[in-house]
Amino acid sequence: MSTQQILIRLPEDVAARFKAAVPARQRNKFVADLVAGALACQDDELTRIAAALTDEERRNPELAQEMRDWDATIGDGMEEDAPNAKPQAR
Repeated sequence: MSTQQILIRLPEDVAARFKAAVPARQRNKFVADLVAGALACQDDELTRIAAALTDEERRNPELAQEMRDWDATIGDGMEEDAPNAKPQAR
């Protein structure tokens, strides 16, 4: 697996505790495991929220229609000459 170097800044007290608790040659793995775990929790939460919204839309057809109505506004405010703008239908 390839890796990428990232600079992080920690408060001095946290950095001191980190250095005292985690041996030097294990710190990269320690941080990578923490970040991966936090991202997995975040992904799980977003999945749970999306599933709850889908269930709510099934139970409430008016909400589903309102969500579709809002989809019509996705390109609003984007100009054709703006970077990353999608061409507007005419």
